[in-house]
Amino acid sequence: MKRHQLIAADSVKIPNISVIGFSDDSQITRYGPSVRNKYIIHYVLSGKGVFNGNTVERGQGFLIVPGMKQEYYPDEHEPWSFLWIISEDAHIRYFFSCHNADRKTGIFKFHNIYEMETISAELNTVWEGLSSSAQLSEMFLRIFNSCIANEDKRQSSVTKIYYEFSVNYINTNLHLPITVKELCELIGVTQPYLYKIFRQEAACSPKQYILSCKLAEAKRLLLQTDFSISQIAASVGFCNILDFSKFFSGQMNTSPTAYRKNGLPK
Repeated sequence: MKRHQLIAADSVKIPNISVIGFSDDSQITRYGPSVRNKYIIHYVLSGKGVFNGNTVERGQGFLIVPGMKQEYYPDEHEPWSFLWIISEDAHIRYFFSCHNADRKTGIFKFHNIYEMETISAELNTVWEGLSSSAQLSEMFLRIFNSCIANEDKRQSSVTKIYYEFSVNYINTNLHLPITVKELCELIGVTQPYLYKIFRQEAACSPKQYILSCKLAEAKRLLLQTDFSISQIAASVGFCNILDFSKFFSGQMNTSPTAYRKNGLPK
């Protein structure tokens, strides 16, 4: 039995991420010897270095848990660059276990290094902008999805993580014209895979789920507020009032104005 299977699926949550960063500066990519009360994941993207006396090279990483003595530094001749994730949330322990690190050294191998290099390049361009919890969660899921093995993606608990993140994103951003393609890019999965997740968890497609949420919010606003129809259209991600009216009428067999006038949910 793999280590990550020992953790109950119901306990798996997207952890709060404190920092995601990348550097090839030898003054930054060294630490210790010391102890920190944080969970940290490092992914080595080039060169090599030493972690607690063990060599770590490109395509490998290492895990740090709270209270663990740690010392790491770049190789003198081939200094490493690495991407790191820091969290103080114990929910990240599940994600640690998915890396299948060596029990003694905390060192692991990761997959799809080229995607990880793309992500690190993006980090350099959005360094100052990657600050909100939602942005950090999005980047964390992309990194996680890029480095875990294919068999891990099929675990039910991972499926629930992607589903819960998608649902939270949809409900938080109903005012935007959310697309299935956008969701897939945020969490780093294919559209068929996301479709499979939603069919399994919600018995509908991602697009159907998005539209049902927008419809429910539009109905609520029509009955509980005095917003204009154009304001309501914008509130659920429609730039054009005609497109909104067509969408609403197609779903409810009545116009937004008539629905509000009758005052009865359908």
